[in-house]
Amino acid sequence: MTRLSRVLQMLSGINSALVRIQSREEVMRETCRLAHRVGGYAVVMVGLIDPARRMARPVGWAGYDFLPEPGREFPVADSEAGDTSLMGRVIRTGEAVLCENIARTAYVIHGREELLQAGVRSLACLPLRVDNTPVGSILCGTGADAVIDPDEMKLLEEVAANLSFALQYLDKKEAVHFLSYFEPLTGLAKRALFCERLSRLLMRGIASLPRLAVTVFDIDHLAVINDSLGRHTGDRLLQSVADRLKTHYPDSEQLAHLGGGTFICMTALPQKDSEQSPAHENLNRVFDRPFSVDGREIIARIKSGVACYPDDGREANELVHNAEAALKEAKASGERYLHHRIEMNSELARRVAMEHRLREAFDGEQFRLHYQPKIDLRTGRVTGAEALLRWQDPEGGLTSPAVFLPLLESAGLMPAADAWVLKQAAADCRDWRRRGLGPVRVAVNISPAGLRRRNIAREILDCLGDLTGDGPWGIDIEITEGALEGDSAACVHSLRLLRAAGTRIAIDDFGTGFSSLGRLSQLPIDTLKIDREFVQRLPGDRKSCTLVSTIINLAHAFDLTTVAEGVEEPAQLEYLARQGCDESQGYLHSRPVPRAEMEKWLTGPAADSSTAALASRNP
Repeated sequence: MTRLSRVLQMLSGINSALVRIQSREEVMRETCRLAHRVGGYAVVMVGLIDPARRMARPVGWAGYDFLPEPGREFPVADSEAGDTSLMGRVIRTGEAVLCENIARTAYVIHGREELLQAGVRSLACLPLRVDNTPVGSILCGTGADAVIDPDEMKLLEEVAANLSFALQYLDKKEAVHFLSYFEPLTGLAKRALFCERLSRLLMRGIASLPRLAVTVFDIDHLAVINDSLGRHTGDRLLQSVADRLKTHYPDSEQLAHLGGGTFICMTALPQKDSEQSPAHENLNRVFDRPFSVDGREIIARIKSGVACYPDDGREANELVHNAEAALKEAKASGERYLHHRIEMNSELARRVAMEHRLREAFDGEQFRLHYQPKIDLRTGRVTGAEALLRWQDPEGGLTSPAVFLPLLESAGLMPAADAWVLKQAAADCRDWRRRGLGPVRVAVNISPAGLRRRNIAREILDCLGDLTGDGPWGIDIEITEGALEGDSAACVHSLRLLRAAGTRIAIDDFGTGFSSLGRLSQLPIDTLKIDREFVQRLPGDRKSCTLVSTIINLAHAFDLTTVAEGVEEPAQLEYLARQGCDESQGYLHSRPVPRAEMEKWLTGPAADSSTAALASRNP
């Protein structure tokens, strides 16, 4: 009990340091000092990885004059056979290790003899993570009179979790820099690191290099696997593919994971007149037998595109882009494999150029908000509006969301877009309230990527300020049903914080996901929005009628409001009103309109004649 009390005091001190200290490395050093002085650990060290070189370095240490040499580093291996230290192993695997007696453990421990001579008996080593990716480890060792037991290990796990939080939010730019190098799911390099490695290789020049084939390949029908067997199975398949690639290409610097089911590799083509097909056949051998995933045999097939150095490019980014263009053409044509041709670049160049313009759009004030009114089916009045992002492209004019939203998502810009929409909608709502326009609640969509950010609730509440609450003025948050699939505990926690502060929560496109009744009853939500796919088949399609009426009854049973999306016909509106739907949104009332036109809706007595007439018949 005495040891646990000391460790608890240490944990309290570390938590205080996290609040007080703003420097990441200073937090790590203070953690080591507290673990040694307060926690009573004989030796403590925190190490963080340099992802570009798979080398880790100590950033904090204490105890037994355990002072690493200046600049000392230790490698993080790619496999168990290459492990040279306990800390490296934990960073590689992401799994905590407890050695109750280091004299008898089978684990590789760097400096074991020195530690034994210093009187160290037990070692606990735990991973530090950023967005579930191991980025470092903390090592704690006890003296000869103490053994780390399971209860103490649980407290150390809490220490590691709190330090991981510090890595995520202190010196955040460095954490983001790390995550730009590796895909957390597969452990393979991302595009930036692969191009960096390829660039270093190309610096040797044509005279000293064999011909190189850069191949981008994509797993066929991964979306079908995700939909039919579950996202978890799809993720496990990607991990199995990565593991087999690492075995097939012993030098992992030849490989990268570009996201989703897309990978890339580089291989040598020794002879000047050699064809690329042998490299393609070599890659296909990785997929010539099924993958075993959770006891299920899955056959994976690929399509690929290849670009060769120096014929198809002499720079890393150029080769990768050209290989991607070839893959895109292969997928469009149904071919399994295509070599790059210059005409393939036009579509890829258009996409890259548009992504670049989208990045500039944030600074160039090119985004606009349009608003689509929501109508109360009992009164016929406007009660709310959905804020929808529009892009005034300097080259292409007002651009369809169907074109630019997927580009925002693929470029990782959706959280930034969420923040812009939220800020602008809040500003518009405050201005309307100040000018005495009719009260309205504005709904803002938050993307799945934005919702998964740990600090999203705080950021939203900071932006909303006095617009939180359950009154006639305010901002509602809309999320898709799919955002709550899988491991969504953190997302649900954020939603609970928002709702506790008075912000209403709506599930958009309800009916297209897989929410169970039990799950629905536990979610902190206020509104279900019935997906337009079902509304548009009303009232002629019997199954759609049954589904919509069931959703309305289900929502009312849970004291939730229902909103029908995509209402375009009077017959649809009448059916929804008969079934007791609360609100309607769609082209029957209005298309999404600019702010100035939305203000006209806020000054009128009713939504429109058809809805007002319907409301009068359904008091």
